[in-house]
Amino acid sequence: MQLFDTMIEDTKRFVHTLQQRRTWTALDKSAWPEGGNRNIVLKEDMGLELGSPQTQSLSCILWTENLDLIEKGLITLAGPDLSESYGRSLPFAKIVLVGVSGFTEENTYERYQDMELIRYQLDLKGFMLRAVSQYMREWCRISSEAIIKGFSAQVLGSALMKLFHEKSYVHAFEVIFLTSCMDDIARLKRITEDSQRILAAMNKMVEEFDFDCTSCEYQDVCNEADLLKDMRNRLQNKEREVVHG
Repeated sequence: MQLFDTMIEDTKRFVHTLQQRRTWTALDKSAWPEGGNRNIVLKEDMGLELGSPQTQSLSCILWTENLDLIEKGLITLAGPDLSESYGRSLPFAKIVLVGVSGFTEENTYERYQDMELIRYQLDLKGFMLRAVSQYMREWCRISSEAIIKGFSAQVLGSALMKLFHEKSYVHAFEVIFLTSCMDDIARLKRITEDSQRILAAMNKMVEEFDFDCTSCEYQDVCNEADLLKDMRNRLQNKEREVVHG
């Protein structure tokens, strides 16, 4: 079993229980104009706010090499669509599901970081990623003009899909958005919370070169994930080679 396969299955199972759920196929070409990398939405120009600090917010990427778990090009929304929510501040969850290949103990962390940066490459007129206050949170603003002109979950999901498919190791993309209520997003956080701990364990090994398993707070997730154990062993061997010349 890969790192996130069970989490992907549990996420999709939970979302299918939610009311006001709609799906679209991603657009082949973005139907929305680019912003020219000048996507500043001031408060007085704001038509919709997503995931502000006053409400629930969740953002994570879950990947798998089992392409059967990913419904290619599917965009799912539970809750009101963005174009239906003028003047509101909504809780927001964005779960990106990616079908990949070639992930190993040597490149997984690097590729995760590569995918994590994709959200900052979004260039949609009237859409601003205002802040990522902590891991697994996003705070976005959408301008009044964009909302009036029909900026939607399908537009946002399609733009994300286009960027992900520019990566040679990505073969399938699916995205889930929640704007329903804070309780739904809190429940989804509980389902995906181990993804944060898995990535934190990777960061501790790769960035900090800390391999002391006896005192590590992520020992449980490492013990259950072969990839993390392989990554730890590779990095430990690399450190020994450096030390002993």
